[in-house]
Amino acid sequence: MQSEIPVVSFICAALVLVPLPCHLRARNIATVSIIAWLFVVNVIYAIDAIVWSNNSRIIAPVWCDITSTLITGVHIALPAACLCICIHLEQIASFSQVATPVAKRRRIIFESLMCFGLPLVYIALHFIVQSHRFDVFEGFGCRPTTFTSIPAIFLVWIPPLFLSLATLVHAGLSWRHFLCRGIQFARCGYGSPLSLTSSHYIRLVVISVAEVVWVLIVISVEMRFKLSSGLEPWTSLSDVHKDFSRVLTFGVQDTSRSTISSLLFSWIATPIESLLFFALFASGNDAVAGYKRCGNWIKHCFSSRQEFDSSSMESHKTPMCSTITFNE
Repeated sequence: MQSEIPVVSFICAALVLVPLPCHLRARNIATVSIIAWLFVVNVIYAIDAIVWSNNSRIIAPVWCDITSTLITGVHIALPAACLCICIHLEQIASFSQVATPVAKRRRIIFESLMCFGLPLVYIALHFIVQSHRFDVFEGFGCRPTTFTSIPAIFLVWIPPLFLSLATLVHAGLSWRHFLCRGIQFARCGYGSPLSLTSSHYIRLVVISVAEVVWVLIVISVEMRFKLSSGLEPWTSLSDVHKDFSRVLTFGVQDTSRSTISSLLFSWIATPIESLLFFALFASGNDAVAGYKRCGNWIKHCFSSRQEFDSSSMESHKTPMCSTITFNE
């Protein structure tokens, strides 16, 4: 087993949850979706590495069906969320959107569809070029499969690339608007505890660009590995799915070095994305303020609990004394 996989994955899964309360309170659907997808995929990689540490048996086929589907969905979910962030930032910096309840509701609906609805569509499209259920690799666990063909290029690899490039365009526009109107933006940014500060704005732009650049690198490497052996001839959907129920298993001895390198690279992409997200969002002033509020809330809960316990003990003591006095 690659012993570092479960340890690193569980640590990264915990780290991405640290900024979650701040973004939940601000109703940032896109950033919450990034946290959710990274957390889920990190946990999947960790559990898979433990369960299939020294074997490649088909132990939990239903689990593999679900997890391989989620691993497929994250390929489009992260660039879609980053695109939503940059679109919103560009609208804020250009002052083209008025913060009305209707506009906020529309933004929540749009980001929810992009971050959770679009991955479902992408997963359905991936099914077209999915030649069999999944593969099982010793030391790594279950992984989705793709029939390397011309339709796969357009259905699997082009959509994340397109969203990543669109994110970079909107990030450039949002940065340009921010530089041109930075002073005015700074004056408008501190209206409330949930308002978008300049430092938070910059971190959102940086994390979006960093995430999609890394996505571009990952997709390019995966395409190079998949296409290195050439494209499979596409005849018909029925031919591709003629033996769809089969599961291929690969022990360590049956797996080539290039395949192991590809699996390791695909895995390490998620911890790197998680650490980027944590580094940019867990150390800002707004995050520190959120930690203080959480600490105060926990302290308040404990103090309230202690007051409740002491008052309940006093209430129990008082009837006993009155009863004794009454008997006398």
